[in-house]
Amino acid sequence: MANIREMSLRRNLGATLGSGKLMKRMTQDHQDVLQNIEFVLVTRHREDSSIDDCVIADALKAAINGNMPEDTLAQSVNESLEGMREFRSDVSDEIWRNCLQTVLQSVHRHSSLRPGSMDYLDFVSDYIL
Repeated sequence: MANIREMSLRRNLGATLGSGKLMKRMTQDHQDVLQNIEFVLVTRHREDSSIDDCVIADALKAAINGNMPEDTLAQSVNESLEGMREFRSDVSDEIWRNCLQTVLQSVHRHSSLRPGSMDYLDFVSDYIL
């Protein structure tokens, strides 16, 4: 089951994530929004240590696609992201979605996405107080 989930997370990664140009543009122009998203992810992980990189990736993919994840932990992260989205109503839907994609790129870059992996969360936690 874990292998199916990992394969599903990685499937069509290129189409979901886009090019490195997106990441560069978002980090240059919308660092505040990226930090807001990462703050939500790290805060939820600090509140519930069972949230791992796979849960984060599930929640981000669902938020990008406008879906609700099947996993209950991912649902709770998704709901927290929705709360931040409401807080950042000054940001267009396109920029919000692009920032979510950029964070998802970072998850894939820093994590093996194996169940229990927290490499991305450990990485990003160093930057979130």
